[in-house]
Amino acid sequence: MRTITKGKITLCLLIGIMVIAIGNPLMTTSVLQERGLESRESFTTAYTPHDAILLDGNAEMIAQADTEVWPGDGSEGSPYQITGYYFYDVQHSVEIRNIDLYWTFTDNEVDGPGDATVWCGVEISNSANGYVANNLVHNRYRGLWLIDIDDVTITNNDIQDNQLHGIECVGYINGCLISDNTLTRNTGSGIKIFTAIDSEISENSITDSGGAGVHVIGTATGCQITDNYVDDVGGLGISVKDATSVEIMHNELLNTSGDGIYILGSNGIEIYNNTLVNGGEDGMVFVDSDYGLIHNNSIDGSEGIGISVTSGENSTFRFNQIKDSTDYGFKTVANAECMEITRNVFINNGVAAQVYDEGENNTYIYNYYDDWVSPDADADQIVDVPYTIDGGAGNEDPYPLADPGAIPPVTGGTTTGTGEGGEIPMDLLLIGGGAVVIILVGVFFVKRKA
Repeated sequence: MRTITKGKITLCLLIGIMVIAIGNPLMTTSVLQERGLESRESFTTAYTPHDAILLDGNAEMIAQADTEVWPGDGSEGSPYQITGYYFYDVQHSVEIRNIDLYWTFTDNEVDGPGDATVWCGVEISNSANGYVANNLVHNRYRGLWLIDIDDVTITNNDIQDNQLHGIECVGYINGCLISDNTLTRNTGSGIKIFTAIDSEISENSITDSGGAGVHVIGTATGCQITDNYVDDVGGLGISVKDATSVEIMHNELLNTSGDGIYILGSNGIEIYNNTLVNGGEDGMVFVDSDYGLIHNNSIDGSEGIGISVTSGENSTFRFNQIKDSTDYGFKTVANAECMEITRNVFINNGVAAQVYDEGENNTYIYNYYDDWVSPDADADQIVDVPYTIDGGAGNEDPYPLADPGAIPPVTGGTTTGTGEGGEIPMDLLLIGGGAVVIILVGVFFVKRKA
């Protein structure tokens, strides 16, 4: 048997390393970025390198599908499948315009130089019936650029290191689902939408971004923003404008530079079961917002006001826990009217009093304030002395709770809101309270202090 020399062993090892490098898409991508488009054909990745796919109209999609033998026939049961490609372009890598055939764009990588010369990765405009999933889109200007799309699902994509927004719509989305995407290190917002209609933005993870987490800047109607995770963003956590019949629920917003949730102009909005921690400004802000129901939220450590109501009327805020705000826990100012603030828990919020009111006909009743828990001579869990509220309204909470788990009587106040969450089961009561059995003991009709 011949002896294998040390030189031959070294040569074999070097060849093995080269084979691994060529087959590793991460190593290949790094080389491509260093060399730009030079020698691109000399490398392979987990996907097949492909020139930009630019489709305008159904006829072009049908023609290219035939040429490239894409699976499917464009019907609902058999959509055209664009899959398994690697794109590296300065201009758009993918354009899908004016198409209403059924199609999918899945398991692709869209890459670019990550500088000022690059365009958006994927553009979808005036199109419908799409499914965009399991793609990596990075080093582009915007990751996904959307204009007037209907019934498109965007899910489980990794969108990172883009020069502006991860996903941006400059028109409308209608009947769309944007879900389970990971948006990281984008210089702008994670998700920015101009107009959203009957759509859902859910279970996305948005971290380390320069702008807002989820930002709807035009109008929102009949939408849900739910179960998103937002951490370390340079703007607002969630922002919605001109919202009608919108639900914002079960979101976790951490370390936002701006307000946690910002609502500008809404009617019938419902916001519940959200967790806001360490907001750089106010926890929640409401401007020109009417007939909302805001309940069962936890706001902790805001560098401002816990909940600030600048203007609007006839909204209800209940079962919220507001803790460690540097300013007031709750504030209703001059143009806030007929608000009901009840059964909330206020703990260690700044300023002399924990709440402030200078609006008109705002009702504060049956709230817990940790700086006002006695006396309770008759042990009915209601402090015998009203809680004095700061502000020009001269308001007070006539029945402050002596314990955060106290069970106050049912008030005769307004019940508002949309969806199934509008009526809160009485056994939930206050955040942190255990399961209890409620016995309705009467109704108090409370007359505000003049």
